[in-house]
Amino acid sequence: MSHVKTITLNDLPLSLAHVSAFAFRTTPIAITVAETCRARIERSRRYLLALLDKDVPIYGVTTGFGDSCARFVAPNDAADLQRNLLAYLRCGVGPRLSRPAVRAMMLVRLNSLCRGYSGVSWELVDRLRIYLERDWLPVVPSQGSLGASGDLIPLAYLGAVLAGDGDLETPEGIRPAMQVLQAAGMEPLQLGAKEGLAIVNGTSTMAGQCVVNLAESHRALSLAATLTAWTCLALGGRTEPFDALVNEKASKHPGQAQIARHVAHRLREEGYRPKALESIAVTRDGGMAMTVQLVQDRYSLRCTPQVLGPVLETLTTAERWLEEELNGASDNPLLDEDGGLAVGGNFYGGYLAHAMDYTKISLGHIVDLLDRQFMLVVDDKTNRGLPPNLANWPALPPEERHLHHGLKGFHQAANAITAEVLSQTMPNSVFSRSSESHNQDKVSLGMTAAMQCTRLLDGTFSVLALVAGGLAQALDLRGITLRGERSRELYAAVRRFVPATVRDTALGAGVESMSLELRNVLDRTEDLAHADS
Repeated sequence: MSHVKTITLNDLPLSLAHVSAFAFRTTPIAITVAETCRARIERSRRYLLALLDKDVPIYGVTTGFGDSCARFVAPNDAADLQRNLLAYLRCGVGPRLSRPAVRAMMLVRLNSLCRGYSGVSWELVDRLRIYLERDWLPVVPSQGSLGASGDLIPLAYLGAVLAGDGDLETPEGIRPAMQVLQAAGMEPLQLGAKEGLAIVNGTSTMAGQCVVNLAESHRALSLAATLTAWTCLALGGRTEPFDALVNEKASKHPGQAQIARHVAHRLREEGYRPKALESIAVTRDGGMAMTVQLVQDRYSLRCTPQVLGPVLETLTTAERWLEEELNGASDNPLLDEDGGLAVGGNFYGGYLAHAMDYTKISLGHIVDLLDRQFMLVVDDKTNRGLPPNLANWPALPPEERHLHHGLKGFHQAANAITAEVLSQTMPNSVFSRSSESHNQDKVSLGMTAAMQCTRLLDGTFSVLALVAGGLAQALDLRGITLRGERSRELYAAVRRFVPATVRDTALGAGVESMSLELRNVLDRTEDLAHADS
């Protein structure tokens, strides 16, 4: 989606692909709001103001918040109430969210407000659009959201910068929001009745982080499938587990078939064709008959489509849930142009919490599979003739070989990180807490799940980097020169940071840099398209 120049918010659903393109953008993208949306927004605002004129008690507008909802607030104090809301909620802690996550958060919030159910002014919507176009992003701490009543605490930092308070991260650096506005000749937005609540009372922060997490999880999955093909090359493995007979004729799982096509395509690009099963010879060693070659591989290689297929389908389901979430209105209360007023719970991030919990489990399967495959390649009892630990014995004098341990440390590190990732795959959503004087007595913890998924992705890409570095060494030892465009691109990325080794060398800094590079080396849309060819 790098060609996206404009995103139009209208009556049609906003695609996850466009939100992702905006989040990871490297060039400006314009945002327009259709006149139909503006008309709906203005009608909803007029209806809210008419209710205020009648002294109607409206939750969070002329009442207190949460457990304080029985306290009536006079309509002429409604604006002060919103300012106080943004003040007391700004108590978040932890590392700040990444720029892509904050961009996605803001675009999702803007799209929610454009549904016309929030009762906000057009001025608020347009100001948020301007901030997005100029890449003025609030500095948002990552911890503090229960994920029900929405992402109250992180979204309060968005509301604050619209009103000229807090810090903005701009293309020129982090500066106080008021300084940025003054330099642009703009006045801070004066938030009116309900507008602070409309900003904070939604799932937009967890949704923004989900956009980033799912994009990176797809990259990890594509890399894992490609590295499976490299493992097959390095071991001289069988290709039948990736054939249509196994994965399309005898099985009806679409994810399994797609992963199998991906691996098979990578192997075809390399011209790899092992001896047919029908022609494997049998020899006799004493009284026992033995096949000259193995007729099948171990599960970690042979069952890759069955392991990664469910991962692909899980990520696809999570994306569907996320796309449905970002096209709804997740605040409370809701109004519509026909005069409806309702309180509800669309701010509850249950779908996104489940999406991230299932994604965490999927990442656990990816790293566990890679760790098992890598063990086969490192161990000279299973690597079919490669040197122990992938030490470069052919380039070493025989009398020095016992001094060098090759990439033994790579597998030790990958194994340790795999255990760390697996230990964090327990669902977050089952740890619901009762909070806020038992008003928020069932919460989603969707933001917690999203942030833990982000940490799992760090570990996942570290394992990917270690395995890719080890497999590059294995292919070099086999004398295999990669031919496929994607594999050559990946191999080049590995070698930029981790050189082929002869004598034992400290490679940790290179591996860490490579783990960051691997997040960008493959475009998943193109990569999955290749898998279907």
